[in-house]
Amino acid sequence: MKILLINTNRYRTPPVPPLGLEYLSDALRYTRHRCQILDLCFAEDPVEALKNAIRDFIPDIAGLTIRNIDTVLFENNIFFLDEIKSYASLLKDRGVPVILGGAGYSFIPEGVLRYIGADYGIYGPGEKALPYFLDLYDKNPPPQGTVLNGWEMGIYPDLEINRENGIDHARYVREGGLIGFETQKGCLERCSYCSEGRGRVLYKNPDRIVGELTGMVESGFDTYHLCDTEFNQDLDYCRAFLEAFIRRGLKIRWALYMKSAPFSDDLFRLLERSGANLITLSLPTGEKYLEHTREIRRLTVKYGIRLAVDFLCGFPGETVEMVRNTVETLREIAPDTVGVNSTIRLSPGIAVTKKALSSAEHRERLKGAITDNPDLVRPVFYNHITADMLREIIGDDPLFHIEGFERTSNYERI
Repeated sequence: MKILLINTNRYRTPPVPPLGLEYLSDALRYTRHRCQILDLCFAEDPVEALKNAIRDFIPDIAGLTIRNIDTVLFENNIFFLDEIKSYASLLKDRGVPVILGGAGYSFIPEGVLRYIGADYGIYGPGEKALPYFLDLYDKNPPPQGTVLNGWEMGIYPDLEINRENGIDHARYVREGGLIGFETQKGCLERCSYCSEGRGRVLYKNPDRIVGELTGMVESGFDTYHLCDTEFNQDLDYCRAFLEAFIRRGLKIRWALYMKSAPFSDDLFRLLERSGANLITLSLPTGEKYLEHTREIRRLTVKYGIRLAVDFLCGFPGETVEMVRNTVETLREIAPDTVGVNSTIRLSPGIAVTKKALSSAEHRERLKGAITDNPDLVRPVFYNHITADMLREIIGDDPLFHIEGFERTSNYERI
């Protein structure tokens, strides 16, 4: 079968290469199926580009990756699914069935499938699930609306990745993007505000990751961003990857996300030796997180690594005084930058959503319609600590940035 893999993400502040599609194309190289990537990010006329790809490649099926449903932030929110829906409609009008996947899709798989009007979906990793689906479809197409669970099928940890797939990595870099890579999929946590934590992580072979990066370095790229949900899920695995990387002697700079624990001095020593130059720490309100942040800041200073903090606050039951205390402590800790967000994007199945919908008092603090939006596909936010309240707390301190008003990422700020 021939599958057209389409990057639908046209948000370009900054532009993000479609890493998931790159990994899928490498997985499909070892099957009897043919694939072609259509990257719409920089297309002057995406509809015309899609029409041309259908005409030239003549796909049996098309896979649309959805990186994000919307920009997640309330201020200046951009909703992406209507544009993506138009691509799906064009494909189906030309007799090409549509299967959805990607991180954004996996947040609300059934709801997004219904909204887009696509035929099938893959929830979670697609490297095993997509070849399996194509084999199945070729023999006897499953019922429309079928959604495969990629977490149950897993990944190929030893998959060789060459990234030679037609993606214009150089243009992404020229326009402010960073080349991505990943060492693992998933997250062990089950945070009340996050849909990514499923209590499990699938790890990749460190030597294969280093081989992938070697190929990219040889192509002239020396700056990267790790696309793991959080890098420090398992310190033994982190050590194995970093030591394999250091042995290869690659000279790169890279940024990564971490959670507040676990960590160790040895982890930061190895991160520094590997070229890590920026850590973003995800931080909700709470004393235990601040204790960890203080120690992490000490280690980043010791090893010359910059530290950004993403501070999410304003949960149901949280007071202005609690937020003020956290901000004051962050001033003392003095990371390099702090992004503050108090409007919480709701999605099905997470604890903060259940809490926000549990009473009339909380419902009065919702921003966005829940009527005719049962899957919360269209953005709905909980907010009771307003931007004006945050401004009063923060004052004119340039350390802090209220998210949504500036379309910049933390690595662009510092």
